[in-house]
Amino acid sequence: MTASPEILRCPLCQVTIESNGGALDSVQFSNGPKGTRSKLWSRVCQYLKTPDQQRQCINQDSDLRGVEQMGDAFPDAPSIDLTKS
Repeated sequence: MTASPEILRCPLCQVTIESNGGALDSVQFSNGPKGTRSKLWSRVCQYLKTPDQQRQCINQDSDLRGVEQMGDAFPDAPSIDLTKS
């Protein structure tokens, strides 16, 4: 018999994580498809500024989120030439 995943909700950003205990965890963002804990870290969690915010965040454990993968972070915006008239 397989145990059902634990559903976690972050009190800060309100995402939900279906926790299977690490690398197979699934993050439901407010928009778009499901992602990973490393994608959540790259796009949201790493930017928390205060120790209180970091304490409340449910995605601070680097062992659970793993290493950042290609495509986790938002792509850089293209350069815009503001000197053209």
